[in-house]
Amino acid sequence: MKKHHRDFEPLSGSLLIRSPNWLGDAVMSMPAVKGIKEIDPSISLAVATPRKISYLWSLCPFVDEVIEIEHSKNIFENVKKLRKKKMDRAVLFTRSVRTALECKLAGIPKIIGFGRTDQSFFLDKRVLLSQDLETLHQSQIYIQVAQSLGAKKDTYSYPSLKLPAQWKKTPQPIIVSVCPGAEYGPAKRWFPSSFAWVCQRLKEKYGCHVQILGGEKDKTVCSELEQAVQGAENLAGRTTLAEFMERIYSSHLLLCNDSGAMHVGSLLNTPTIAIFGSTDPRRTAPIGGCFRVIYEKVQCSPCFLRRCPIDMPCMRAIKPQDVLHVCEELLSLGG
Repeated sequence: MKKHHRDFEPLSGSLLIRSPNWLGDAVMSMPAVKGIKEIDPSISLAVATPRKISYLWSLCPFVDEVIEIEHSKNIFENVKKLRKKKMDRAVLFTRSVRTALECKLAGIPKIIGFGRTDQSFFLDKRVLLSQDLETLHQSQIYIQVAQSLGAKKDTYSYPSLKLPAQWKKTPQPIIVSVCPGAEYGPAKRWFPSSFAWVCQRLKEKYGCHVQILGGEKDKTVCSELEQAVQGAENLAGRTTLAEFMERIYSSHLLLCNDSGAMHVGSLLNTPTIAIFGSTDPRRTAPIGGCFRVIYEKVQCSPCFLRRCPIDMPCMRAIKPQDVLHVCEELLSLGG
């Protein structure tokens, strides 16, 4: 196996990017993928991605092909699909052994990654990061991988997307999207009662339409919010990713936790308020757009736990009145 150095021969031919599996991480990787394409625009760049987030990559003008990867215990389904593409090189934005093994079994000659030591057995190059993983913003990890391939240091902003022509932003009514879920776990979720209090005050002041968004796993928390906010539209589990993104794009304000929705709002330049509890904004805060982070560090934060073993002091420290004030600030800027 080749030594783990930072330099590599110039890119050419066909290149496969293995997307992160989570929506928010995929959004944070987009500047790096764009930077890789800009090394040589003649490169044929394909992104292999879980089906559930493939629509995101289809909006990227710098991606030549989107390959949908199945979530299956049988890795040979993905291996067969990748082998047919006959890629010259693969860059992994995942850290798992499985994704590296799939590329190796697919016969891709050169595989680059930054993952764990056990993943490196299947890599031709393991990128050595300038700092420990625990101290870098997630987007910076992907950027360092891109730079190791020759990407420039000054090209890391969100890319322009090929948005559908029917997506519209209208001045009235004011639309507030609320995403009270977080797929990682309940420790990242502010309380439905607190979201409801803020939404009710916004409805009273602005006469806004409140739409509640989320996936299948968010249905319970979204139903709680719907019951507490008069006239709210609950779309949890009822939208495709395309419809979810269109709803956020058309909103005047997005109120959410540290989640994939937060990064989508940032990407689409929708004014976004992100509430952080168990996680660290220094590592996963939005990287562009109009956003505000609300975070009250307590003695035990950030813990990065899926479930809080005590009484969620980090979330209890965030007062609805303070969140309402920031909502009003962003709505006034938009108006």
